[in-house]
Amino acid sequence: MTAGVPNRAKSRLTLLLVFGIFALPVVIAWLAFFVFPDWRPDGTTNHGELVQPPRDLHFASLATVEGGPLEETFLQGKWTYVLWSGPECGSPCLEQLVRMHQVRLAQGKNIDRVQRLLLVQGMDAAALQDLQAHYPGLVIAHGGASEMNGLQQSFQMAREEDVLTEGRLYLVDPLGNLMMRYQADAELRGIVKDLERLLLVSYVG
Repeated sequence: MTAGVPNRAKSRLTLLLVFGIFALPVVIAWLAFFVFPDWRPDGTTNHGELVQPPRDLHFASLATVEGGPLEETFLQGKWTYVLWSGPECGSPCLEQLVRMHQVRLAQGKNIDRVQRLLLVQGMDAAALQDLQAHYPGLVIAHGGASEMNGLQQSFQMAREEDVLTEGRLYLVDPLGNLMMRYQADAELRGIVKDLERLLLVSYVG
């Protein structure tokens, strides 16, 4: 009976080592980007606002426009830009969708390491279909009021913020952590440079 205890301990240690190997590149990217700026080239700085501490995100019970569920592992393995929209995706929302697309295209050979997600609350089916048709490759997800309201809280940095209307752009790392956000009027070139540096120092995602 006691022989199983060392085996279980060994299994746990193996799992921890595997997780550590996967997480290490992202941790190094964080350290190089934010904690030890001397590791970065001279004159570089991040243009977004760092989310401190990072927030672990879970997108359970969300559906895509195609009708299937958004996979729970969707945020794993890629850098993800996230935008929120209410019942209508107005001009600020549409402009951010274009910018998300441009930032991804600007990564060249690293384009497949980046994905885009639009989280929608209260939009009717016709509008959802229209958005999907105009922005191929964009993943659009929606859910019930309880799921979406709870998820919004993970993106709010202050009590009075409204993520549905502020038009902010959020960046999630390949481990599913919300780690940076950009104001609606953030400079496109700065967003591109931030992502380029993160992709350079991280070989996961």
